[in-house]
Amino acid sequence: MRRFFDLLIPIEVLSPQTLQTIRELNFSGVGASLGVRLLSTNLVGSLEILKKVKSVGEAEGLDVVTRIMVDEVLSEGALKALLRKFRKMVEVFSVHALDRRLTALACRDSRVDVVTLLPGSRLFKGDLVYISEYGKRVELLMAPVQVGSLLSRAKALAYYSKTVELLQRKGLTGSLIFSSGAASSKMLRDPRSMASLLSLMGLTYGAALDTVSKNVVRLVAECRDRLSGVVPVRGVRIVERGGDGGC
Repeated sequence: MRRFFDLLIPIEVLSPQTLQTIRELNFSGVGASLGVRLLSTNLVGSLEILKKVKSVGEAEGLDVVTRIMVDEVLSEGALKALLRKFRKMVEVFSVHALDRRLTALACRDSRVDVVTLLPGSRLFKGDLVYISEYGKRVELLMAPVQVGSLLSRAKALAYYSKTVELLQRKGLTGSLIFSSGAASSKMLRDPRSMASLLSLMGLTYGAALDTVSKNVVRLVAECRDRLSGVVPVRGVRIVERGGDGGC
């Protein structure tokens, strides 16, 4: 049975009622996502909210994934400082591809787990090499095709179609995840509806379902393993020997 995740919902949206709605939509987990503005203006308070959301969500039966998302343009130095300070405090760390410098750094820094593409973001050959080498995920959001003018929505759909085609060409379909990025509970959709939308952009329905289930589940497991020290770096796993000294 598939476990469905919506990996990007801002913590401001995740009220107890919204968490209940997410569960009713048949999601098993949610990414409680903390943006850099809230983090920088209310550090202690925002981390406490994150802990509270995790507690309430888990009581609702949800697997709550803690996440920091860099959703504003920062200097390279500021991004590296955030990574040094907060990477080990959350399960997933992501960067929105808002400009070329930020995108390039997010792709080549192994501490960044997810690169979130917005309509107009560009990935170059070197970016794709790093994404493949480090096992990063490329994230698309449903929000840009839900809000704005009809023209902006059409442009978002066209951009997503080209992105899906690029990832298929490069053999990176398994790296793709699709999240709502919902700014309110009214923007939430069930996972199969999200997959149906993505399947219109060139993916098979099964592969589209993977973007809201298997691909996310693998990412979360990998991130948790690294935080626990089971996988100290990507691609290296520590295996304990048995008590009798056997292999």
